[in-house]
Amino acid sequence: MTINLPKNVEKIIEMLEESGFEGFAVGGCVRDSLLQKTPTDWDITTNALPSEMKKIFKKTFDTGIAHGTITVLMDSVGYELTTYRIDGNYSDGRHPDNVFFSKNLSEDLCRRDFTINAMAYSHKRGIVDLYSGREDLERGIIRAVGDAKKRFDEDALRMLRAVRFSAQLGFEIEKDTFVAITEKASLLSKVSKERIFVELNKTLSGDFAHNIKFIYSSGLYKYIGKEFAGIKEEFYNFYPRKLGNKKHMYWTVFLKNIEDINSVKKILSELKSDNATKINTDLLIKELRLPLPKNVEDIRWSLHRLGYELFEDYLKICKTDKDNENILKDIYEIEDGYKKIREKNHAFEISMLDITGRDLMYMGIQKGPEIGEILEYLLKKVIKSPKLNNKNSLMALVKEKFLRKG
Repeated sequence: MTINLPKNVEKIIEMLEESGFEGFAVGGCVRDSLLQKTPTDWDITTNALPSEMKKIFKKTFDTGIAHGTITVLMDSVGYELTTYRIDGNYSDGRHPDNVFFSKNLSEDLCRRDFTINAMAYSHKRGIVDLYSGREDLERGIIRAVGDAKKRFDEDALRMLRAVRFSAQLGFEIEKDTFVAITEKASLLSKVSKERIFVELNKTLSGDFAHNIKFIYSSGLYKYIGKEFAGIKEEFYNFYPRKLGNKKHMYWTVFLKNIEDINSVKKILSELKSDNATKINTDLLIKELRLPLPKNVEDIRWSLHRLGYELFEDYLKICKTDKDNENILKDIYEIEDGYKKIREKNHAFEISMLDITGRDLMYMGIQKGPEIGEILEYLLKKVIKSPKLNNKNSLMALVKEKFLRKG
């Protein structure tokens, strides 16, 4: 079978071969090509040492030189090239203590995590598949290369990666591999929360995200974090949704029924989540617990709490929630009301008022906390009645409420 390599990848492999070395596209790019998917990255492996690669290619960067990896720049795009290697002991359960360079492709492939990721390809040799990766792709299974327990002893994150690939590809985890995960699950506690968070994001957003259930059935959930371990089994009855690439959307759907709303930030903080994901998830879940907006004023209050972008995320989640199928008509009416608010530029935050703190001081209000209190008062009036958002009306309200004695 022939894989259609990008022009630059083909050129890099040809240049390696012309210099007397081997070169192969390897790993996920081969897997995705065989699945008729477009690879996001193209990794290349070779028997050339980093010093030898640097003599072949004009523009290179030392991106992981200790592990035999350099980046070759072609047409302003970087391509990672790595020397065949044999990994030493993994004393920390995550990274090899040392690596040894090899001249043998088979020694490089045997250290990889799963059979579907342990294939290499070049036009010269075709597909090199020593562990029946193509057969496992056809069967739709995730199977460890060689001894699964050894693979997970080497790198505990591989257990979570097995679940992630299952959620992305819709594959089952092969029986012996799954048994090894259940036996080695406690090793996941050695892995950094940041790396775990990345894998969970990819799992939740997968086309077959219902396979997140394997995190629970394998026992991995106990070792992700103390707060995460408290998530109940029913949360893993999760169904896939097309919600774009915003992490907070998937975390909102996953955690929206949590009993203690304070647990949302605790779970995401424990996983070293970025602040935006943590804050936005918390805001969306709080909004989802409120009754649906019944009129345009309610929509403006919702916008006050969320802003334009998060409100649109809120609507998208509502429309894709199976629990809301019987009120879709209401959600579409809310969407229509929202569009009218945007068209008419109704104010829902202080910065949108047609009056400023400077205007209030010009009217005689002393600089200080009262300025903010008056602006909040005016905003409430405008959210209730948008037509009041003009300077004359707002100044009249200030005079009536705050300046009558003067």
